[in-house]
Amino acid sequence: MPSSPRPAIPLLALAALLLAAGGCQTLPDSAPPTAELAALIEINAAVNRQGRPCPTDACLENWPDVADLERLDHWDCKAYVVAKADRLIRQHGYDPARLEYLLIEGPPLRVAHAALLVDGIWVLDSGPRCQVCELERFTAGLRVTGRLPVTELPYLRQALRVTKRR
Repeated sequence: MPSSPRPAIPLLALAALLLAAGGCQTLPDSAPPTAELAALIEINAAVNRQGRPCPTDACLENWPDVADLERLDHWDCKAYVVAKADRLIRQHGYDPARLEYLLIEGPPLRVAHAALLVDGIWVLDSGPRCQVCELERFTAGLRVTGRLPVTELPYLRQALRVTKRR
């Protein structure tokens, strides 16, 4: 009995979704696409289109509040990850405990870079390294210099303000 072409249809649908969601998304080699991964790719692409990219390596001195995002002229990696975390929590019901801000450094990066880590596995990024990929692939050749649960960012902001005043 000849095989049916129907199993290829879900892969074609995913490919169409990826193209519509923003083009060059990076899928992991080791895991098949899932509905949740497809949703992460779509959310990442939507947020990446939301802000005006920073024309330099860093536009913001501090980590912005969600309420500040609309007023910013340009977004750097910190603004993008704050927006992604907010969207996952508020619009898609993610438990904040599943999300972390990830900081990486090392060549070819000129400055430290922030991305969003979901479930300790998936990295959502705004840069050319990858858009959505597994942590190991994202950090290959770089140093992870920090991981901060999204729930801790307000405390970090407060500590930075106090230290800056001194």
